[in-house]
Amino acid sequence: MLQVILLLSVLFFVFAYRFYGKFLASRCRSDDSRPTPACTHADGVDYVPTRASIVFGHHFSSIAGAGPIVGPIFAAQYFGWGPTWLWILIGSIFVGGVHDYGSTLMSLRFAGRTVSEITRSLVGKKTAQFFRIFLLLTLMYVIIVFADLTAGTFRTEPAVATASGWFVVAAVIFGWLLRKGMKFGPLLLVFVPLTFAGLAVGNFFPAPVLDKNLWLAVVMVYALVAAVLPVDMLLQPRDFLSSTFLFAMLILGVGGMLLTGASFQIPAFEGFITDKVNPGYIAPMLFITVACGACSGFHSLVASGTTSKQLKRESDAQRVAYGGMLLEGVLAVFALATVAILSGADIEGENPVAIFASGASVFFAHLGIPADLGVEFAALTVSTFLLTTLDTCTRLSRFLLEEFFDWRDQTSRYLGTVLVLIPPAALVFQTFNGQPAWQAIWPMFGSTNQLMAALALVTFVVYLKAKGIRYTFALIPALFMLVMPLLAMGLMALDPAQSGLLRLLSLGMLLLGVFVAAMSLNFVTRGQAELAREDV
Repeated sequence: MLQVILLLSVLFFVFAYRFYGKFLASRCRSDDSRPTPACTHADGVDYVPTRASIVFGHHFSSIAGAGPIVGPIFAAQYFGWGPTWLWILIGSIFVGGVHDYGSTLMSLRFAGRTVSEITRSLVGKKTAQFFRIFLLLTLMYVIIVFADLTAGTFRTEPAVATASGWFVVAAVIFGWLLRKGMKFGPLLLVFVPLTFAGLAVGNFFPAPVLDKNLWLAVVMVYALVAAVLPVDMLLQPRDFLSSTFLFAMLILGVGGMLLTGASFQIPAFEGFITDKVNPGYIAPMLFITVACGACSGFHSLVASGTTSKQLKRESDAQRVAYGGMLLEGVLAVFALATVAILSGADIEGENPVAIFASGASVFFAHLGIPADLGVEFAALTVSTFLLTTLDTCTRLSRFLLEEFFDWRDQTSRYLGTVLVLIPPAALVFQTFNGQPAWQAIWPMFGSTNQLMAALALVTFVVYLKAKGIRYTFALIPALFMLVMPLLAMGLMALDPAQSGLLRLLSLGMLLLGVFVAAMSLNFVTRGQAELAREDV
């Protein structure tokens, strides 16, 4: 049964890329004769024309992270592997894929601007400013979460800290050599093995055991430096090399799944209501919990923030954005399998990353890889992407701040980055009732992330209508993604069992999301959308 689920998933994703991806490109009038922002606005810092394979590595590393692993594992425990698997397939192909492709394409046609700036061009300044506030608050929250998780990992796993430092140094050298004009192929033969050597370096030379707060300070300084460096100096090469870890893990894991005789140990369906999460209704919580494994609003910021500033051709959007989402769907199915084959005793009390590593090691074992090494490799692969998401979020936050104040120069590059890091840096060291600040409002994060996706999809619908393109294929997922997070936020805001802080934040984000969605949908229903001049 396990092999059937895997093969069906891969088959669906391959057909989706070949046929539905082609449909999206055709319907949206993808045109390689149109110059992209990377070429027309090249500045050697943020706008850098780059080969699609490298951009794919950056894009996939940035959108993957721990999201498509944690979400499916939680959802399977709450509602069973059956509905989780179905939503991963449907969501990745028809919701998340459309969201990611649309966000990238719009940005390519609006000078590489973020989705909030595109909203201003299509819907109006007031709506866009509220949207930016919504996005900026969400990104700062993500910075806090990933800074804390990274520092915690470095404190408990010193080998990961050393390996991460090794990756950064290798990436800088790799990027520098590419900038000097050396050929991509020969460099890969050297630097991919060199990157994997970081595993051994970390084991033999683990970092000193430092206090978590000291690691937090180091991580925040890293985020500052990485976010102001030219993208082809660290961001591109590091993300590309890091992505090889995930590709290797997927290849080994899928290979092991095909050879294993293991069967599902958790039920296919747990019921429409569960007491394992609050609120416990399958709708909306299944769609909120899976998150990045099917659709994620964070992807729209990556697609329109960094990815669109690097693509050489419009047709690369299908490969990078839509293809990246489908590959993330494969990762989500793999994550689902890692929890589905473990017994209740194996997963009781374990965090999702530990569950993922344990399940993955079972598959690796069928290829002759020792269990301990398999667990370490899977855990390190996940940890590698924490830094990737962290500094990408910092750069994206700076972009939003620049657009908010119409402020883009050398000062904004440095001072703007500092400003967006001040609130996360202040909060990341704080605790509430003995737990990190971000954990106090964690239940709201999934809903906020999915509402961000809905608002990006609504903007895409407005764009399509303004261009005279039939938009039903985008409107249906937009409305679905609006209903689910708004319903979840409403339930949390009204639930007396939730903390006062969570209820207040849920209500505030609910009202903000309703306002932006209503203003945007007004342009669709009343036919008032007027396309601003596309500036590429």
